[in-house]
Amino acid sequence: MKKTVLIMLCVALAVLLACNIMPERDDKTDTLSLYCPVAKADLTSGGDAIRTVRVNWQEMREENVQIQVEEVLRLLMGGCNDKNFRMPMPFGTRLQSCKVVGSTAMVDFSSAYGQMSGMKLTMADYCVALSLVQIPGVYTVRITVNGRDLAYRDHNYFRAEDVLVTSPEDVVRNVAVQLYFLDNTNLVAEERILTIHEGESQLEAVLEALQAGPTDEKLQPLLPKEFKVLSVRAEEGVCYLNLSSDGIYALPASMTMQRTIVNGIVRSLCSVRNIREVQILVNGERQQTFGQVDIFQPLTANSK
Repeated sequence: MKKTVLIMLCVALAVLLACNIMPERDDKTDTLSLYCPVAKADLTSGGDAIRTVRVNWQEMREENVQIQVEEVLRLLMGGCNDKNFRMPMPFGTRLQSCKVVGSTAMVDFSSAYGQMSGMKLTMADYCVALSLVQIPGVYTVRITVNGRDLAYRDHNYFRAEDVLVTSPEDVVRNVAVQLYFLDNTNLVAEERILTIHEGESQLEAVLEALQAGPTDEKLQPLLPKEFKVLSVRAEEGVCYLNLSSDGIYALPASMTMQRTIVNGIVRSLCSVRNIREVQILVNGERQQTFGQVDIFQPLTANSK
């Protein structure tokens, strides 16, 4: 019964939400998007039910994750003065507690929040979650009321990789991954949330993000510009990465750096859920080496 109700809510949400409401890891690092419901008076047939309001976040970027989470919640609970902002939770809702544990923001509201149900509750949950997962380091949001999970919810954790529907024709997922880039000759992981559209694989998105380079200005790109990926697919936990032989000429001459690049690719791909190892192919065939790196056997994130 719970699953049936949840499916009905998701279908209704899919009809209402527009394709532009997914969490934005924008290049504009001086702002952050607050997600909020559209007022009934502004609703149009087929229009957005949730909108975003930009707030200045330049100074907050320097604060730790806990402080950023608290500030987002303060704004969501009435602290935002933008004329287009509307609180996603009922007036009178109080924040009982808020604590960041690992990559999870544990948010506990007062009883007023638990008085919502159906579509109102679903939209409020997503407004809170979508606003918080923009903060680097927050990938899961747990929402409770007076310290307890709501029994009439099918789930109380909202993860970055959950499927969040914007329309029946356009299914979007947010996937938390680790992308590896260079700090001189060392590999450094950069936490990312990638938006995956229907018809696009997580592995393709990882490789596109690697090609685009790091967001941290202190890091250098892992892949040379001429590096070319022909295809990528997954089968029973193995990622089959098909590279062009032309990419060999784009590799640095140093064997150590060649290994570093290959390891960075493998670690990035293995950060995708259920990918255990990577088999590198060259022009569709298994080869002994790629440059000077042994690739005959599948590689894991711990391969040297």
